[in-house]
Amino acid sequence: MANIKLYGYATSPYVRKTGCFLYYKGIDFTHVPVNPTKPKATIGHTNGTKVPVLEVDGEWRRESSDHARWLDELFPDKPLYPLVHQAKIDEIDRWISDTYLPGYFRRSIDGGFNTQFLFRAWRLAALVSADTPLPLPVRLMWPLGLRVAPFIRHMAKNMDLTESYEDMQVRIFSELVGHIGDGPYMGGLDQPTMLDFAVFPQLVFGYMFGLEENLSAAVDPVIKGWLKRVSEHLPKNPTLAADEMQIHSLTEALA
Repeated sequence: MANIKLYGYATSPYVRKTGCFLYYKGIDFTHVPVNPTKPKATIGHTNGTKVPVLEVDGEWRRESSDHARWLDELFPDKPLYPLVHQAKIDEIDRWISDTYLPGYFRRSIDGGFNTQFLFRAWRLAALVSADTPLPLPVRLMWPLGLRVAPFIRHMAKNMDLTESYEDMQVRIFSELVGHIGDGPYMGGLDQPTMLDFAVFPQLVFGYMFGLEENLSAAVDPVIKGWLKRVSEHLPKNPTLAADEMQIHSLTEALA
């Protein structure tokens, strides 16, 4: 049996994405939480600090979309990247990688430094600390750290910051509905692929772990139906965050 490890923070959309790839395929793996204050303790062998890192029998790779193709090579059952749909998957995956996932960091780039931002930042720090305990000063400084983190500042260079945060949210949500279309899965495909598992954990994470009171995405009937269908292929907590930190039940929100 292969020895598989997924290194990263449960608060990272990219780590959650790879985690769902593994869950969908039914592959046994170990999630190795990375402490952001001392990443070399767990991923020093990669000569970098970027996550996720997926390691299979000592061989490791970083890019989350590449993980889907690599896992299909090693474990062909339940393909994440069926070649018959390669063109469509590549097109939507570019949108996910270049637009959808970076959008989650927009609030940290130029959003208001207000009570809501502070609450979200401190909650994220608590979720990280549940896996890799952080000193209290680090947790308290987390909101400021989000603003100056190098990877977030790098993302800002590739964003149109003249578009307001609110307009960006509306646009991306509309584009997501379009990519689901008539379903049942993203791209109008009959089976879930890497696309579904790249988006699903991001939409439910905030609700499940107390960053938002309601599952706002489920207000749209297209999104809600899609969430129900994808959830059937994943465990009840597909996010990698500690179960004891969960606030809301996804089952109840999708009833």
